[in-house]
Amino acid sequence: MGGPLEGFRVVDCSRGLAGPRATGVLADYGAQVWWVEPPGGDPFREVLATEYAVFNRGKRGVQLDLKTNAGRDGLDGLLAGADLLVTSWRPGVTERLGLDWERVHERFPRLIYASITGFGEDGTLADVPGHEAIVQSYVGVSAEQVGLREPPIYEGLPFASIGAAYLAVIGSLAALYRRAEDGRGRYVQTSLVDGALSYLGMLWGDADNVSAAPPVVPGSIRLISQSFRCADDEYIGVHTGAVGAFGRLIGELGLGDRLAVAEDGSDMRIPLSEEERRIVLEEVPAVFETQPRDIWLKRLLAADVAAIPELRNGQIFDEPQVRHNNMVIEVEDPLLGPLEQVAPAIRFGGLDHRPVAGAPRVGQHDGQLPSVLAAEDAAVTAAGSAGGDRQPLLAGLRVLDAGAYYAGPFSSRLLADLGADVIKLETTLGDQLRGIQRPFRSASAGKRAISLNLKDPDLHAARDALIKWADVVLHNMRPGAAERVGLGYEHVHELNPQAVYLYAPGWGSHGPDATRQSFAPLMSGYVGIGYEVAGQYNPPMWPVGNEDPGNGLAGAVGILTALLHQTRSATGIYVENPQLNATMSHAAHIVRRPDGTMLGAERLDPLQTGIGPLDRFYETRDGWICVVALSDSEIRRLEPVLAITILDDPRWATHDLRIQYGYELADALSERFAQSDSQDWLTRLWAAGVAAMIPKTRSNNEAFHRDPINQAIGRIAQVTDTDGRFVREAATMVRVSGATPAPHRLAPEFGAHTDEILHELGYTPDKITELRHRGSIR
Repeated sequence: MGGPLEGFRVVDCSRGLAGPRATGVLADYGAQVWWVEPPGGDPFREVLATEYAVFNRGKRGVQLDLKTNAGRDGLDGLLAGADLLVTSWRPGVTERLGLDWERVHERFPRLIYASITGFGEDGTLADVPGHEAIVQSYVGVSAEQVGLREPPIYEGLPFASIGAAYLAVIGSLAALYRRAEDGRGRYVQTSLVDGALSYLGMLWGDADNVSAAPPVVPGSIRLISQSFRCADDEYIGVHTGAVGAFGRLIGELGLGDRLAVAEDGSDMRIPLSEEERRIVLEEVPAVFETQPRDIWLKRLLAADVAAIPELRNGQIFDEPQVRHNNMVIEVEDPLLGPLEQVAPAIRFGGLDHRPVAGAPRVGQHDGQLPSVLAAEDAAVTAAGSAGGDRQPLLAGLRVLDAGAYYAGPFSSRLLADLGADVIKLETTLGDQLRGIQRPFRSASAGKRAISLNLKDPDLHAARDALIKWADVVLHNMRPGAAERVGLGYEHVHELNPQAVYLYAPGWGSHGPDATRQSFAPLMSGYVGIGYEVAGQYNPPMWPVGNEDPGNGLAGAVGILTALLHQTRSATGIYVENPQLNATMSHAAHIVRRPDGTMLGAERLDPLQTGIGPLDRFYETRDGWICVVALSDSEIRRLEPVLAITILDDPRWATHDLRIQYGYELADALSERFAQSDSQDWLTRLWAAGVAAMIPKTRSNNEAFHRDPINQAIGRIAQVTDTDGRFVREAATMVRVSGATPAPHRLAPEFGAHTDEILHELGYTPDKITELRHRGSIR
């Protein structure tokens, strides 16, 4: 069955983690993707074997030497019939190749050109290779991830690359959607720094009124989000973010007489006293150690408290809901053989596309290139390019967001960043996440807010009018809840058959676990990421880059994919984006062979310093240095700096040998790095063209938000709150030419636009006053 992107053609000139993942998403949903490799193949094929097996599945592979006229001519032949070009070249490389945006756009004016760099387009770090660990060290992830020692901690989840991949897809799909209207190609730019920020924005933020919004620390409010060791030495993840869940958990633990709970369930807005904090931090963990995990799971699920088992890698493949969601596919990889892989996360009603072909061999489709594309070149080129205005990219798009917490609402926030008009629909109790200012602001920036009691018959007309107004309707309620308040798919489709409908449930719309609660970072622990970021032999830990932003990013991809499909089909479409599916995509680089062998898992060392001797942190004479040298050419540049032989040493001649004898190589490198200071090493390594960075050991939040470069390119916005004080937060994380950036607006106050929107829907001032008086609106 064809996917929603069938008929679109993508040319992929990227390498590494972010670019191939981005184009892999497009291939998974039906686009025809041509993977362009240099002669002999991508230099990271061996190092990233499992990643490439997944993210390049279903693509067509060709070899082109873009340093030659013949190679560039071959690329032009591909681009003549393409909709999108994706690159990951560092700034300056495209100009040397004659493949910069200006020259490509002149030849192919309808082509969307997406560039994913390590550090962005400001150029200050243009010469530093943008590997995952290097960027995370620069941004400050190394100071944020919890570990078993003092920072820096190597992050075991490559969420900067995951975020950059999603952002590139979001920007590209939005540009293609706009192109359907004005025929104009555009330049889409994002980076691994932006990718990291798309996750860190949930936790980060900077404001002049710091005292008004202190950081939320464990035990400071009535929220328990933690992994607990049980009597059988297994771990259980627990989250009390749902209305009333804190009280239900405390009662189940037998502590109800010592911890007060809110009668209306809004515990997250109430701080704990010092004694209550001591109970949460000390006594609650002790109670969990009294019974095995299976017993606690049964008890907490019966009490309607979000709880999951922390699984080890591979166990998730056999879970009943995972199989019910068809989240495991079997693919024959030409290098690794038959593999079970994580399936595409997003489901489109009637348009699901199941990848069956593995990643192509080097040059597998070289001979097919001219005949496949020649027939369409002339027609596509002749279409030309219509003029375009410079309004925000998604100006005119109307979104009704009935979601709550973070994962669902973050999808529409990403659309608001690009100019969509998003109305956040809340109950009269309000979004529970409002109790934690920082993540709420991140999830709902740029929106308008209306608060309605949809059980009041006098507001059914408002609800239905909003449905008819919207181009997109989305929510992440548990199954059945939307139907009870008139926001179910059938009702929405009946009133507005052109609308795209995104449902983002925790586990799925149906199946054995469909009615269970879902909260981040529990789902990360469920799919095995807790053990991935903890390092070998260690107990599980919560990842910094958790599934809430990931689910939101995937949801935005789903919406835009459906909208792009709608430009050709003129019909609405049902889209489902379960948090379980999206979280499994975070660990998609982990695959399983038929004999049960897991590949790509548990690569982080016990001390959480890295995933191999040439991708890790090393102690220096006065601190730490992060060094990444994965390809042979990168290793050759490293060798003279350290006065060490690696590639010509039989112990370390190949990537597999460098992993097998990794501790010996790491010991040799450790001796070298201990001889000089971090800054001295950084200067010498950069001069040799080696990827290196001094990892942050303290939070970089404030400095990052106050960086004038980040503010100048729009990555960070500085705006004023209702009291006139400055707030700085993540803003435009993907930048697109030919479109004015939408002005950044702080998340709305509770019910801030209720009167305005009801007036737009035809309600009189007297009726609005009456509704407020009886508590039906806020």
